[in-house]
Amino acid sequence: MKYKWLFACILFALFITPAAPAAAQGPGALIIAANEQYHGHIVTFDQPIVIVGEVDGDVTSWTGSITVQGVVRGDVVSYTGAITIAPGAVVEGNVLSIAGGVKVESQLGLRGIIIGTEPLAGSTIATALIGVLSGQATVRRWLPPGIAGMVGALISTLLCVAVALIWPRRTAGIGRALRAAPLRSAAIGFLSTILLLSALPFLVGLLTLSLAGLVLIVPLIALLHVPYAVGLTGVARAIAATWPPGWALKPPLAAALGALVVLAPLAVVGAFVPMLAVALGYALASWGLGAALISRGGALPIWRDGWPAARQLD
Repeated sequence: MKYKWLFACILFALFITPAAPAAAQGPGALIIAANEQYHGHIVTFDQPIVIVGEVDGDVTSWTGSITVQGVVRGDVVSYTGAITIAPGAVVEGNVLSIAGGVKVESQLGLRGIIIGTEPLAGSTIATALIGVLSGQATVRRWLPPGIAGMVGALISTLLCVAVALIWPRRTAGIGRALRAAPLRSAAIGFLSTILLLSALPFLVGLLTLSLAGLVLIVPLIALLHVPYAVGLTGVARAIAATWPPGWALKPPLAAALGALVVLAPLAVVGAFVPMLAVALGYALASWGLGAALISRGGALPIWRDGWPAARQLD
């Protein structure tokens, strides 16, 4: 049972891994073909819309892009997606994009007002996040996958060091809870992440309804990552605590080395399969998050182990 925490990590990763290949495909576009006339409103969440024929109503998408090449006799609205009005298109209502921007190739067929010709700050992050959660592929890469993986591993390690400096006792308690109840931690962390992912698109969608809400999207995303940073730090402390007592380290250094043990292989995997590395990274952080929840942030002593050196260092 000495390595039961490692078995739980592998088991938990297997639950997450099958979802990674789905990230390479997105929803197909909803197309109103040429010579087709649709009576009523068209509404999608993240599915792109292409209007080649005629729509007698409004065309709306929460996060999907909208391309109008034909006729729309109502409004065209995409909250975080981009809108393109092609030459020869006719839009009798207003055109609105809160965050994605509006590209007008010809204004001859426009009858209403155009709002949102330039995308707002933070919209790219919000749209990319919702796209990943809904299974779309990431189109824009700011860094090569290998470099991005190393940068991500470095940032995550620094976050673990910062968390260990702020909460040395709590992160040690999370690590002990993880070793004491690895399977329970994995189950609680996995369910918590599923609930968060289920609620996040709707929360982001609500924020996009107002300009003030759009400003809060990036801080919200950063705030939601704090529990995962704490969870990853707990995993790092649990790994460091399994080393011989003579290797006992102070909490920040233990967190840094423990984090590198799990993040370095993920950086290598990320050079070839970025989405798999991201999925495994969140799986590990969720595992630690589960330990934090069952131990009330590392404050509840549910463990019984024989690491007196670890207790003294905390």
